[in-house]
Amino acid sequence: MTSPNVLPSADKALSTDAYFRLYQGALQIEDRNTRLVACTVILLAGRLGLRLQEIQHLREEWIDWRRGEIHIPAYDPCGCKRCWITAFDTWGRRGLKELQERGEWETETSWKKLLAAEREEVVEMADCCTVENLEEILYNQRWQPKYDRSARVVPFGWSERITACLIAFFDKHDYVDYQRDPINDGLIKKAAKHADGLDPDEISAHPLRATGLTFWADISLDAKMLKDLAGWQDIQTAVRYLRVSGRITTHKVYSLLGKADEAPPVVPAEPESRFPVVSNPIPFEGEPFAPVTPDGVYCDEDVRIARHHDQRNDPIPLLHPRTGNVPHDWAGFPDADQLSYDPDRHDLPAHLDRDSDRVTFENGRPVTVATTLAELEDFHRIDPTERDRDRDRGDEEDHRATTTNARLSDYFDEDRDGDVIPAATLGGAAVLGVDQLRNRLAREWSEYWLAGDGASPSAEQVATGTAAYALFVVLPLSLNLSLLFG
Repeated sequence: MTSPNVLPSADKALSTDAYFRLYQGALQIEDRNTRLVACTVILLAGRLGLRLQEIQHLREEWIDWRRGEIHIPAYDPCGCKRCWITAFDTWGRRGLKELQERGEWETETSWKKLLAAEREEVVEMADCCTVENLEEILYNQRWQPKYDRSARVVPFGWSERITACLIAFFDKHDYVDYQRDPINDGLIKKAAKHADGLDPDEISAHPLRATGLTFWADISLDAKMLKDLAGWQDIQTAVRYLRVSGRITTHKVYSLLGKADEAPPVVPAEPESRFPVVSNPIPFEGEPFAPVTPDGVYCDEDVRIARHHDQRNDPIPLLHPRTGNVPHDWAGFPDADQLSYDPDRHDLPAHLDRDSDRVTFENGRPVTVATTLAELEDFHRIDPTERDRDRDRGDEEDHRATTTNARLSDYFDEDRDGDVIPAATLGGAAVLGVDQLRNRLAREWSEYWLAGDGASPSAEQVATGTAAYALFVVLPLSLNLSLLFG
């Protein structure tokens, strides 16, 4: 949770005009490939609100081209320098906590505030700071997003420019092969130097993400949606962004005074003018991709689906393509003779066993036939109507949706015994046929009302029959009608 005394990141966000000038500055970068990567970073952070490490680890296997979504996974095995340093920090914090609990270190000190020499001392003193524990953190947890809630879905298919940029980027690269400082200094600040009126020293990946989250706040009044898009733990952070945007306040005031129909629009009128970088597909001069071609072909849903079809039969790697890089020169880090990187020791996404029938190997590295990591992690969440690839391969029997009878028409079409209720659920009541109700009514009438060879029923029979009628006829019929017509 953010301290109320800390300056909110929203205050560091670029205005819409400043962001436009930053993007135009990126288009002035001379080298075409550097220009492409700079545009990618500026769009992902400044309009989709991705964190720096999310941008560094983004790979095409996170992207669902059909739906126009980036699925940020809960875990993606990676041994890059940043992942090792993050694992080292987790390792060191555990060691510091151990020493503080034993009374061997000041309790007010945090790992972040320790000097390099102090960190070395911590990992030497703490019993938990073993090489085996550091390796376990890396091989079981890295890469992970900042919080559990940061594993999320971020839609991008609404923007032809972002779609075109991602396609162009992944045509040339597997990932953003830049460390933190080169991204900030070699891409973002370089773009700012070409932009009028921007101070390069004030712009980096962090305020650029704040710019993207401010964009989301500018087009929505929904704090929950904003929290989910940003991957925050605390909804109050989203409320702060909405407060800075001001749209929520204006909307509420107009509504409270009975003028909701006159309130300024939440989504700005003419978004192609208000947010020209992402809402207006007309290409800019120097742009290394085309949101719309001179022939009038838009980089829209058809292009995304074509991209999916081109890749649907290609197995995807289960290990992240970033190069393993162990930072042995980092203060307190184990020496090279103590620790080396072995990618085969990584946990696989979705905690798959390497012996699983969903895992195969190419050149000794694990791959899968899933289209995205999201599909791998939760196979049955994929819309069965989108499984054309699997139908072509004849794998229908593997899917729950095609093996479970989940269509009402199948219930009505089948011949059923009138004495059998289709399912002991509300769904069963919903498909209970009229003939079945008639048969049950006749049976209960004979059993409770006409017992004793047609003699008048006793008081006890009346009471029993009434209760049975209510339980076995009235209640199922009520559920049936409410579900069918409600």
